[in-house]
Amino acid sequence: MAENKSDELMVLAAWMFGDDGLTHQEIASKLHLSRVAVTRLLQRARREGILQIKITKPLPLQYELERRLQKTFALKSAIVVKTRGSLDETLDEIGRAGAGHLDQILFPKCRLGVGWSRTVSRMAPYLVKPAKPVNCVVNDLAGSVLDPQHPYSISWHIAQVLAAKVEALPAPVVVNSAEARQALLNEPAISTAMEHARQCDIAIVGLGDLEPDCTLVRTGFMSSAQRTDLQAHGAVGDILMRFFDASGRYVSSPLDPRVISLTRPEIERIPYVVVLGAGPTKIDAIVGALRGRLCHGIILDTDTAEQVLERAERSQG
Repeated sequence: MAENKSDELMVLAAWMFGDDGLTHQEIASKLHLSRVAVTRLLQRARREGILQIKITKPLPLQYELERRLQKTFALKSAIVVKTRGSLDETLDEIGRAGAGHLDQILFPKCRLGVGWSRTVSRMAPYLVKPAKPVNCVVNDLAGSVLDPQHPYSISWHIAQVLAAKVEALPAPVVVNSAEARQALLNEPAISTAMEHARQCDIAIVGLGDLEPDCTLVRTGFMSSAQRTDLQAHGAVGDILMRFFDASGRYVSSPLDPRVISLTRPEIERIPYVVVLGAGPTKIDAIVGALRGRLCHGIILDTDTAEQVLERAERSQG
């Protein structure tokens, strides 16, 4: 008898929800039940096929791509923005989304790592002061780009907006020799900054590519010959100047002994790494990073997302 009563309540709740458009709370009031009990009745109605929801329009493209990216690459998060008329406008949209995502994922006393990147720097205009103080620390994950033509570091700006402490890495990202690198790492301020960077809870980074006019060549950190040699060894991109191939496997570089940044294993130990990227030159690098599980979240645009998924699905076929 009790079972029949439960069945009746389930059907009644399903009708009220599906046909009358009542909320869970309104159904609970009418049936003199708790809101939790109504939720359970509706969940059971769905399981048993009594309550069926039919959506007559397809999921908007952005959200469809987000779901496919998360499923294909086992991501914790995927954010897709609309591709704009130019790459510059698209990068601005990605910067806006990156700033919004950062506001959502910060938590009290967290340690936030930031990598220098043209794309990551686009977050700057859209950063907002948190509603509540988070008391976080912002860490550089790599040394500085000492070139006023490429001011891609925004760790100080992020820290200023968040009213957070910043622990900069006061050294060039690439030095002249392995000996110079080791000497700098022996400096207490740099050694401490590197140790704290390894302890980051969250990292926001960009992706480097290996096109002829890539950032590393433009900034003079890499010669055209070195770029060609890395490509010949299968490299398709880098995170913090640590290179990887189309499957995300590590590719050694002649720069490795001279780079001041987290190593590949240290990057992999960060609990939540978010990559920002856009544009046709980044496709190979994005696919490689996703295949290699080098990030847990990604922010990109619709055109780039479609090409990334097409490339991944084609290789599986």
